[in-house]
Amino acid sequence: MIIKRIFALLLISAVFITAAASCGGTDDEGAAVTTAGEETAEATVSEESTIEPLEVRDLGGKEFRALVYKQGDPGTWFQYLDFVWTEEAAGDLINDNIMNRNIAVEEKYNVTIVSNQVSDVVSTARKAITAGSDEFEILEPYCDSAYSMAGEGLLYNIYDLPYCKFDMPWWDSNIQRDLSLQNRLWTVTGDISMFDEELSYVVYYNQVLAGQYEIEDCYELARSGKWTIDKMGELGRIVTHDLNGDGEFGDEDVYGVVTDYGVGRSWFYAMGAQLCKLESDGTPKLVVGDPHSQSAFDKISALMNDETSTKLVSKLKNSWTAAINGMKEDRVLFLPGSLYDITGYRSMENDFGVLPYPKHSEEQERYYNYVASHVCPVISVPVTNSDIESTGLLLEALSRESSDTIVNAYIELNLMTKVARDDSSAEMMRLIFATKRYDLACSYNWGKITNVIEPSCRDSSKFQSTLAKLLPAAEADMAKTLEQFAG
Repeated sequence: MIIKRIFALLLISAVFITAAASCGGTDDEGAAVTTAGEETAEATVSEESTIEPLEVRDLGGKEFRALVYKQGDPGTWFQYLDFVWTEEAAGDLINDNIMNRNIAVEEKYNVTIVSNQVSDVVSTARKAITAGSDEFEILEPYCDSAYSMAGEGLLYNIYDLPYCKFDMPWWDSNIQRDLSLQNRLWTVTGDISMFDEELSYVVYYNQVLAGQYEIEDCYELARSGKWTIDKMGELGRIVTHDLNGDGEFGDEDVYGVVTDYGVGRSWFYAMGAQLCKLESDGTPKLVVGDPHSQSAFDKISALMNDETSTKLVSKLKNSWTAAINGMKEDRVLFLPGSLYDITGYRSMENDFGVLPYPKHSEEQERYYNYVASHVCPVISVPVTNSDIESTGLLLEALSRESSDTIVNAYIELNLMTKVARDDSSAEMMRLIFATKRYDLACSYNWGKITNVIEPSCRDSSKFQSTLAKLLPAAEADMAKTLEQFAG
């Protein structure tokens, strides 16, 4: 432990010297952003100072074992692991922050944090848990998969963990709001994890095109609450044109918006719509048939089918590759995607930024960022865990040590590269991270209810008839879930 701590201090010194050398001067706008950040940090410290300190206990060299997806395997949608750091990656902001956090907790509690990386967390965990084997304290399945596991009785109710202060800002309140089922929660995330940031949905924004066509300041539109789907279409129409003059709109032309029906789920939630809402007692209620859902699909369908503003990815010869190349070559103004995609723009010469998905209308209270729960790892606890006491204690300790550090490092890492180099994008990222949305109906997919989204984005007039076919099975499946967990 002492050797690790010395190594960590040397790394911190090196990073500090590098950062100090690179800062130089700053303009007034940058200074204003820094000041605001410092005020926020001070407020957080002030609030946390009233919190009862977390108990410190010698756990006797215990291993705190996490079962996680193997980094880089096909099908994984992330660049980092939540609990892993290496000496070889010294100097990488995220690696170093995870290292400092892990070492601090390991030394304070006399534990060793171990990540067991496997290709399939769910099948590996299911085999171990059904065999009654206590092989890991926590696991990180994809969020939707965790709810299948919960239905099999394999996961522990997160709310029953001791020590964890889930009402504190280092835990994500959004996942608790949307995925708690009658005071039961089988997945959790927060500052302890980066996956829910990586799998958040954003709109990439080409600032070169915006300048060429002198369109409105999209950052200011977002700040003022005027960044709506109608405004996106309006600005998209200004930009869209037949660049090569062949009379057709192909891969080489300029588009205001590039998207597709297949990613309609992120659009649906951005509009403030939901498949399911939770009543005050945590009982789910399917609300997808309400008038707002129809209005959301009307607006999504109108944008996606408007060839004067929008190009569908499915109509590009090279699909998403063509869309990303269009952004890099300053031929796409707005390209929605997950934040994971941001690394694909590191070779982009010109400036671009990050915006939230637009709202349904200015009257919508806030922006919403749908987290891709089908591929987003979250933290769960197996029912075979024989030391719930230590698990709760260490999860809370790791979360507190992560507060305002790892997410900040994630943002800073992306801003320090050739990606999203302006302070406004950092501001937008924080807004996006604060407005996450999940849905029990997606995680359980009762009656395959999610199948209503894509066809309704194609043609909103088909929404009600498609829903009518799916709703009876969805309601029946939801009733079975409630019966399973009754009592």
